[in-house]
Amino acid sequence: MSDPIILDVIGQRCPIPVQKTRNALKKYPEGTKIHIFGDDPESLHDIPILLVRMGIQPAVISSVNNNWRFEIVNSKIIV
Repeated sequence: MSDPIILDVIGQRCPIPVQKTRNALKKYPEGTKIHIFGDDPESLHDIPILLVRMGIQPAVISSVNNNWRFEIVNSKIIV
């Protein structure tokens, strides 16, 4: 099992976290795990919407040291 790609967007505000997430999802192959650490409250709304629009599985969101972490697996939703 490979280590996740880490994106640290703490201190960055909208739209930067969403743009970096989109770029990572396009850059890395299907099945890649991506962990995004941030603190912009808008991203808690915007990143899940991005995943829906891109057809990517929903993220697991957790609180880490008064910030948040998205755990994303870059894989398409199978309908």
